[in-house]
Amino acid sequence: MQAMEDILKQAGIAGGVCAVVSAVLNPMDVTKIRLQMQSGEGFVKYKGLFSGVSLIYREEGFVGLVRGIEPSVFRELTYSTVRIGAYEPLRGALSGGRGTMETSPAIKFFSALLSGGTGAAMANPLDLVKTRMQAVLPTKPPPYRNTFQALIEIFRTEGLTKGLYRGWVVTSGRAAVLTSAQLGSYDTIKNNILVAEFGMQNGLVLHLCSSMSAGVITTTAANPIDVVKTRYMSDSTGQYKSPLDCVKSIYRTDGLKGFMKGWMPSYWRLGPHTVMSFILIEKVRGFFGLKGI
Repeated sequence: MQAMEDILKQAGIAGGVCAVVSAVLNPMDVTKIRLQMQSGEGFVKYKGLFSGVSLIYREEGFVGLVRGIEPSVFRELTYSTVRIGAYEPLRGALSGGRGTMETSPAIKFFSALLSGGTGAAMANPLDLVKTRMQAVLPTKPPPYRNTFQALIEIFRTEGLTKGLYRGWVVTSGRAAVLTSAQLGSYDTIKNNILVAEFGMQNGLVLHLCSSMSAGVITTTAANPIDVVKTRYMSDSTGQYKSPLDCVKSIYRTDGLKGFMKGWMPSYWRLGPHTVMSFILIEKVRGFFGLKGI
């Protein structure tokens, strides 16, 4: 009973912390999606992270920078609660109950792959709404009044599988890769390398070094899938017949570099998100007397 209570507490802490961090970093998320929506070699409206944030603020004000913040917070409360909350039970089950320093990196990465894909599949409707709200340009009216009206409208006009769960395979695949890279690398770097090999003590320096390294790995691994996900989920006109068709279209118009569009704003969101989330999760867990990741 106590073990289950601890698991639920750890899951709730993860979802709450990630929701707060996502709200703080929402401007980076909006800019990243706008950059990823651009294609071809013609006119490029958004030229980089900081210029993009500045342009969005000049044209749309503060409202532009917080577009999609509501579904983003709701998404994290679902997605991150599951992906991080389920990671350690999965890791324990697959490793036969071994301690984290005795568990191989392969098991850690695979456990995170499973928990990330599951969490994203559950949160896909909220991810869809978030992406559409953040992708809209200032020349067009907001597509929805709020998250709940958006969910109802999408279900009414587009249905379940072609609407709310549009692109769930891409979303789940992206989240599986992202969570595997993020949680798997953080756990491995922290426990298998820095603690086991270099004898670092638990504390802020250990958490900072582990999370900063995980942020770079996560951004690079997830960006190609993130571009496909953004384009496909934002498409409400039927431009792309399938996720594979979207991949082919990006390659035709932008080449391989098209899949790394928005890497810098992605890093400025995922990097700080990874660092802030893991440090806060570790601190809050410690406050409640729970063991670290």
